[in-house]
Amino acid sequence: MAGEPDLHRVERHIRSNGQDIDAILLHVPDTDSPDFKTAMAIIARLDAAPVCVILPRRASTGQVRRCYVMGAAATLCEEDLPETVGHILCLMTTGAHVAVFGDGLIQPPPTDLGKLSERELQVLEGICRGHQNKEIAHGFEIKEVTVKMHVRAIIRKLNAKNRTHAAMIARDLGLVG
Repeated sequence: MAGEPDLHRVERHIRSNGQDIDAILLHVPDTDSPDFKTAMAIIARLDAAPVCVILPRRASTGQVRRCYVMGAAATLCEEDLPETVGHILCLMTTGAHVAVFGDGLIQPPPTDLGKLSERELQVLEGICRGHQNKEIAHGFEIKEVTVKMHVRAIIRKLNAKNRTHAAMIARDLGLVG
């Protein structure tokens, strides 16, 4: 990916011409760059076609799972052979969700999880660090009631009983570091 302006141009093109697209490939060569966050936001907004994210080998399991939570159908290592990518794209168009990374398959989180927004993931990270709503709100310069709204959405989307259970699910799924 060449940068955020190009990603926005791609998103506009997909939205206007999405009916012709069977699958979308997003290459994120550096998961520590803003491109990773931008790619996750685009995946969350796109419903036109299944998205495959290609990440560097050094990407963490949490980053791979984050791709799933945001809505990617597949996540691959950029070192995978072209034949592998072709097979995965075929699987994606059938509705399958798969991640081939390193020497094995990484299990996606349950498909009934709702898509977490980037802000919900940030709030979830705050919960996992043991922060209260007020602390999370202060850190993002938003109102505490907005954080409460995000916490309720996180609990619902993760099918958790409470915020502590949501944090445990997030850690088990590798959604947060």
